[in-house]
Formats: sequence, structure tokens, C-alpha cells
Amino acid sequence: VDTAHRLYTVAIERNFVNGRRSSHVTAACLYIACRQRKSQHMLIDFSDALQVNVYTLGTCFLKFRRLLSLRLEIVDPALYVYR
Repeated sequence: VDTAHRLYTVAIERNFVNGRRSSHVTAACLYIACRQRKSQHMLIDFSDALQVNVYTLGTCFLKFRRLLSLRLEIVDPALYVYR
């Protein structure tokens, strides 16, 4: 959560929140934090919680990632297989 908070602070400093719903930016920050920690959360989980289209969140996530020039590793699909 601390990582996501720092990312949200950066989003505010770079005026990324202007013109976007703060819930979408928050979800994007949380998703980036989950990806960095290799968590099992997917973007569709956040879209279900917010009741928004996953493509809307995906667009926000990609624009924010591009703004920060983040290089996120590809997630191992084995993380999502429940055993």
C-alpha cells in the first residue's frame, strides 16, 4: 500500500489525476504495486471491484506506466493457477 501511495503522490505531482477519475488512478497505482511485488491480483479484479470496464482501467494504467517510464516484468502465468 505504501508503494501505491507513493505512486499516487507522483501522479498528483505530474498532474496525471487531472481529467481522470481518482478511483481509476488509484486502481492503476495499486495494480502497478501488485505487479512489482508479483502478487496474484489482475487488472480485472480491480475493474470488478470498481464496477468499471477493464479496458478503461487498462488505458489509465498504460498511460501512467508510460508517463513514469516503468519497465514491468511479464507476469508468470503459473501465479494465477490455483492448485
